[in-house]
Amino acid sequence: MTRNASTDILNDILETLIDSKHGYEKAAEIADRDTLKNFFSRRAASRSAMSAAVRNAIIDLGGKPEDDGTILASAHRVFMGLSAAVQDNDEAAIEAVDTGEEHLRKKFEKALDDEDLTASAQTLLRNYQGELRADGRLIDYLEDATS
Repeated sequence: MTRNASTDILNDILETLIDSKHGYEKAAEIADRDTLKNFFSRRAASRSAMSAAVRNAIIDLGGKPEDDGTILASAHRVFMGLSAAVQDNDEAAIEAVDTGEEHLRKKFEKALDDEDLTASAQTLLRNYQGELRADGRLIDYLEDATS
C-alpha cells in the first residue's frame, strides 16, 4: 500500500464521480417528468458529496486531486442530448445514467480489489458501495417502469 498508488486510484474514482455528477445533471435537464428531474438532481448532489470526500482523501494522502471528468464522459453527455432528441427524453435519460452507474460500480470494485489502496481509502469507498448498489436498483426499476 503506497500513498502514490492510492492517490492515483482515488483520482481515477474522482474523475468518474465527476462524470457521474455531470451525467445526472444532464439527465435532469433532458428528462420530462418532474419526479425524474428531482431524482436525477438528488443523485447529482450525492455524487458531488462523494467527490468532495474522495478529493479530501486524496489531499490527506498528500496528492493533488483531479478537478475535471473525462473526455469520454463529455462525449457521452453529447450523445445523451442527441438520443433524447430522437426518443422519449425520460427513457434516454434513464438509459444514459444506467450506463454511467454500471461503469462507476465497476470502477469501485476494481479499486477495492487493488492491494495498493490504503485501508482508509478502502473504508471510504466501501462506505459508498451500498449507495451505488441502491442507485443501480432504483435505475433498473425506473427502466422497467418507463419501457
